[in-house]
Amino acid sequence: MKTLDIDFLEKIPLFIGLKREDMERVRSIMTLRTITEGSFIIKENEQGHEMFVLLDGEVEVSRTLLLKISGSGMDHRDKMLNKLTANDHAFFGEMGLFDEKSERSASVIAKTRCSVAVLERDSFFHLTESDKEIGYVILKNILRIVSDRLDKTTKDVLKLTTALSLALER
Repeated sequence: MKTLDIDFLEKIPLFIGLKREDMERVRSIMTLRTITEGSFIIKENEQGHEMFVLLDGEVEVSRTLLLKISGSGMDHRDKMLNKLTANDHAFFGEMGLFDEKSERSASVIAKTRCSVAVLERDSFFHLTESDKEIGYVILKNILRIVSDRLDKTTKDVLKLTTALSLALER
């Protein structure tokens, strides 16, 4: 199992800009978990209260698509959105830190045996409320990351809308 190495954690976009001693405080509230190959780390539509940092292994992010099939039936199929490895300095589930009623927007499945660091909502808020500087840096990073993801999603929706519009014109 991989350890929670400060040098690795400093490369996670969420923690960029934190001082080394602040990173040690963040590390101290994280727990390690080993995930077996084929297991769900996050299930779409379930509530979650933690965020995960991928330390080792490979995961697949997917969403369920609802497709109309012949007649009046509907078919549910998973659509793979992304593959992530520890080399990507990947983290996921961060929205579960902020809204206790929010549902997970996608599933994350371990494609190999994985090691993850888990950051729980209560521990996160206790740290960020007790140390405003750590809270400011992490929340600023989260806002930038979520904004970038929203911008990418908006562009993807525009491309899909354009493709659908062109297909319907034929």
